[in-house]
Amino acid sequence: MKVLFIEPPKDVWFVMGEYLPPPYGIIQLAAYLEREVKNVEIKVLDCNAQQIDWKGMEQQIEYFNPDIVACSALATCNTYTVLRTLETAKRVNPNVITVAGGQHFTATAQESLEAYPEIDVIVRGEGEITFADLVKKVDGGSPFSKIKGLSFRHNGEISHNPIRPLIEDLNDLPYPGYHFVKDLVHKYHFSAMSGLRMPYALIEGSRGCPHRCTFCSQWCFWQGLWRKKSPKRIADEIEYCFQNYGSRFIWLTDDNFGVGKRANELANEIIQKGIS
Repeated sequence: MKVLFIEPPKDVWFVMGEYLPPPYGIIQLAAYLEREVKNVEIKVLDCNAQQIDWKGMEQQIEYFNPDIVACSALATCNTYTVLRTLETAKRVNPNVITVAGGQHFTATAQESLEAYPEIDVIVRGEGEITFADLVKKVDGGSPFSKIKGLSFRHNGEISHNPIRPLIEDLNDLPYPGYHFVKDLVHKYHFSAMSGLRMPYALIEGSRGCPHRCTFCSQWCFWQGLWRKKSPKRIADEIEYCFQNYGSRFIWLTDDNFGVGKRANELANEIIQKGIS
């Protein structure tokens, strides 16, 4: 069983300035899949960091010959690059199973499966457990009907399985799979924020937000709940990125990190570790 995660070629987003982030969502999924499913070969293709164009991406798909190709849209602005990626995968191998996820496809699962035949499966909401279950079912040749959080096309009909409960303890998640892009980590940077092209890592300290602002889609995706990692776990992950990959600029990706005691506890953990 081969699984290929793809961060597709994207135009530079002028709003962010000189900016090349690690593909956090897919390396998190890859790390969880690696831990939970042992008989799977995983590859992460970051076309932006590797300077691979669409033709080069097609060649990489053909060379790796995956059983599953997964690509996360996160936001609506990335939708068409994801569709083009999955369309390319289908052109290389019509039998490959293509998977989309992220906020946009979660919110538009029905419409997306109706409109885009290049999508076989949509992972709705939090993806780690759902995607790992999907890989197990594909490997075993089993139907998808029991996988919570999945939307898919079957016998000409679109099915939406029940929603998957959120992960109770985020501390149990593995560190993001930076080892899948270990030869690229020196390229990730956010010069506009740090002032320098220094190695850059994303750290997730929590998921979701308890507020329900009308202009925001995040609370819908995370079911209006806020879950957090412990300050020690966050500091351990920062130390891991610092020691193993030389990451000297860290961006906490949280929608709502929290304030007061939580921030103080994290600061104390970082100070105790002597990270500087």
